[in-house]
Amino acid sequence: MAVKNGETNGLSERAYTFIIQTGADIPTKHSTSKWSDGTMILTINPGSKTAESKPLKVHKNFPSMTEGAVTVDFWLPPNIGVPKLIKVDLESNKFELIKDALYVREITILYNRDPYRFPIKNFVYPHNPIRGNPTVAEMGCPPHFLVREGAGTLKHHETEDFIIKAREEDLEIIHSMVQWNDIEENPTDLLFPGFVGILEYDKLPRFLQFREAKLDAFNELRSAGLKEIRANVLDNLMNKILLRYKEERFESFEHYEMFLKLKSDEMGWSKEMIEETLKVAKIFRQDEEFGRQMLCGPNAMYIKKVTALDARWSGGTVPEHSLEGKSLSEVIAEGHLFEVNFDELIGVGHGGSLSKKLTGTKQIWYVVLADCLLYVRNDGKLVPVQIRLENRNDGEAPTWWGPPSPDISDLNRPVHLGWLYAKMWFRSADVNVYSLCTHFARAHAVNEVFAMACYRNLLNAHPIFRMLQPHIQGIIPVNVQARGVLINPGRNAISLFLSAGDNLSHLFNNYYKKFNYEDLILPLDVEKRGVGDIPEYLYRDDTLSHWNIISKYVSEMVHLSYLSDEDVVLDTEMQNAVKDAVDMGYRGFEDGAGFPRAISTREKLTEYLTAMVVNISVFHTAVNFQTFTSYAYPPNVPTCMAIPPPSQETEITMKLILECLPVMEITFIAMNVSYNLGQFSPVERFYLGHPAENRLGMLGENMAVSPEQEACIRRMEDRMRVFQAEVDTRNEGRYLKYDVLSPRNTPLTTQT
Repeated sequence: MAVKNGETNGLSERAYTFIIQTGADIPTKHSTSKWSDGTMILTINPGSKTAESKPLKVHKNFPSMTEGAVTVDFWLPPNIGVPKLIKVDLESNKFELIKDALYVREITILYNRDPYRFPIKNFVYPHNPIRGNPTVAEMGCPPHFLVREGAGTLKHHETEDFIIKAREEDLEIIHSMVQWNDIEENPTDLLFPGFVGILEYDKLPRFLQFREAKLDAFNELRSAGLKEIRANVLDNLMNKILLRYKEERFESFEHYEMFLKLKSDEMGWSKEMIEETLKVAKIFRQDEEFGRQMLCGPNAMYIKKVTALDARWSGGTVPEHSLEGKSLSEVIAEGHLFEVNFDELIGVGHGGSLSKKLTGTKQIWYVVLADCLLYVRNDGKLVPVQIRLENRNDGEAPTWWGPPSPDISDLNRPVHLGWLYAKMWFRSADVNVYSLCTHFARAHAVNEVFAMACYRNLLNAHPIFRMLQPHIQGIIPVNVQARGVLINPGRNAISLFLSAGDNLSHLFNNYYKKFNYEDLILPLDVEKRGVGDIPEYLYRDDTLSHWNIISKYVSEMVHLSYLSDEDVVLDTEMQNAVKDAVDMGYRGFEDGAGFPRAISTREKLTEYLTAMVVNISVFHTAVNFQTFTSYAYPPNVPTCMAIPPPSQETEITMKLILECLPVMEITFIAMNVSYNLGQFSPVERFYLGHPAENRLGMLGENMAVSPEQEACIRRMEDRMRVFQAEVDTRNEGRYLKYDVLSPRNTPLTTQT
């Protein structure tokens, strides 16, 4: 049989097999949608004068709504050789009017029986062969991909011009798509980190948006809560018109528990989460539980050792019985006295601007300065021994509150109720600072600075970008949504239930005046706060365990790519990312909030990247995923207080306490928001997968795909498994488990 011209498969041609992995959603949906809007065009080594392939057209229906793969192969000339770079483009069908982008996860080329992996994890938009490419802004996607093979490389290690030019083109495209906010448009003296310069979620580049499964879940939860809130508002309005309105207040603490169970059934909330919250409700009045929450709650990073009492404590006296017969100076000398201060609330006015709309009556929600002294007893328990409250907004003098004598056992006596009431005021200050400072300012806004600097300066080809990609994805879109809804100073949802919600900018400014890069170096933070020896400080223990494991992993990854400290200095892309974070992320901050403007050693680069990864994943997990357990029961942590704080002479009664606590409408909003924020995304990845709970691990989502890089990930997972076993053993028999930071429960990124 004669062989026609061009059909030979002899030695003059080599086989190249392409495994093209596409599809954006995990887990799979009910239908298996296919992308069929055009043709994929692949070019090996584009721009090379000697090894560029012809454009290879792939006419296939690619999986789009579920993960899947298409395999094709080609005969190509032997001069192409090893695939080092590929160009990925889409061409639409000529008469296709409505087109969609395709999410490409990875392309593997089998050549000479060796796999060459090209991780992408991005959307590409089909261009029209007649009209040409739309603008980047129109399609929200790069016009094509230029992808480096394997582990990625440092730019100064590249020796071939076509690869260097591809990096430069890639950088130019990314800079046009990902830009910082323009501070000149809204000049202010108030501090706030830089963020993406796009106000609306739908206008973000596609690769910065959530996958559809995540967005669907978010919108479903949000719409259910909004429906209930709107119904309450309309009901209150109608009852006002008909002159039959009656404010719905709670009659007892037990009434709050009944309401929580009722709403959970109506909203379909997790009964396991409800059970944990009800456990807290049973013991929240105990001082030991108050102390536990200072060490293991969502805001557990404020406690610090007292080495000398400052002036704020000069007007009060710690009850003698609370220190087990010791003097205050003895306790300080032993290192057993600690304090928590919420100075971020200084100058923050009262709230409640939306209270009439929500509840039918105009309320003032009081913002009160609150401080607490805590003592580590001989049995190792941390307990509060004095609380200081100051209504500075109204010019009131500070008041001082201490635990009653153990001889007074009746919990309904005014002295017991007064101590409980003081703790409620303190916890109300706690949740306001937590929500806006600890959670959003630290665990969201700071992370967005890291993400912006990385996306803008570390290209797909950079090995550190490939390491960081699972961690930085999701941060920017969730913050864009938050700035549009939750913390928009003009119409923020936070003001629906938080006392400080009407004064966000001032509170953020107070926080960022003190914020410093060293706060992110967790071992240093523990040392500075003097809290290395507090018993049962599980937030400290677990975050440091994560720090040590992740630091080891990051160090291994850094040493794979940087053969010496000189490589760090010569890596202009990394140096630009570090500088961009300071110059654009912390504009106006004194000394750039202490962040480095350059990094010259592998050790310092490891520290910087560890701080980034830990804050994005571990810190956010610690503060985000136990909010419902701690904050959904208002007597434990009231989000707002509706009557002025007591004077020292006020006789505290249960009736007074219940009048001050949030009413039903506000309680539901606080419950709903804390529940929604505490849900894992359906596309979440964790440090350890857990098949029994349908949770996926890091491998499969990562872009660090070389055998050496994946070996680093596996070694990290081995260390995480040891840590997981320690957490499991520690939690055996505990009334309230602390497993929020177990590796199976710790997502890789911030996207809720």
